[in-house]
Amino acid sequence: MGKKPFYIIDQDKFLAVVDKPPGMLAVPIPDSNVENLEDLVARELGKHGVTTYTVHRIDRFTSGIMVFAKRFNAYEELVRQFRNQEPERIYLALVRGIVEQDEGELIHYLKLIKDGFRNIVVPQNEKGATFARLTYRVKERFESTTLLEVRLDTGLKNQIRVQFAEEGHPVVGDRHYAPEEKNESLINRQALHAYKLNLQHPIKHYSKTYQAKIPPDMRSLLKHYRKSH
Repeated sequence: MGKKPFYIIDQDKFLAVVDKPPGMLAVPIPDSNVENLEDLVARELGKHGVTTYTVHRIDRFTSGIMVFAKRFNAYEELVRQFRNQEPERIYLALVRGIVEQDEGELIHYLKLIKDGFRNIVVPQNEKGATFARLTYRVKERFESTTLLEVRLDTGLKNQIRVQFAEEGHPVVGDRHYAPEEKNESLINRQALHAYKLNLQHPIKHYSKTYQAKIPPDMRSLLKHYRKSH
């Protein structure tokens, strides 16, 4: 038996909190058989007679926490929480440049466009504009990059990546929103990790925080910037 391609951080009979590796799709792409976390979790937990429901997703090349429900009533309650932005979602992001403020917030209006299926920043009054807010605090500053802890207050597609790119601090390795990052040889994806999640248990109603370890490629990247600092 080989090593499982994902790690279950915590689970009970109502939910499973899973650490998604970078590069793995969160959910299937229609008419494609590319490996994805939803199918792998369904297969693994299905061995024990469990049906799983995907509560939310993260980008393919972002690593970290995803939540799956094991009962439909738990699924409905967790989806309600995420829809209402109730869970506290904290990411680690390594961005270009020195972020001067120790902490702050970013507010933009984003619009999803078909070209590259991406979000862009638009004026507030533009049709299709959606409010996007996050807060951040600096964890470490290096010579040319900054490690941030980012809390999402809204959960739009690629939100962290779009908002920091707009501010002139693209996420290291994010070739989609910062084409010059194609020259980044130390990591082959955006340096973004869904690090912590705090939510209310959908059935028992206690609050719990889950944490996903920083994956090897990001640890190696941070080590490089610490050394060169």
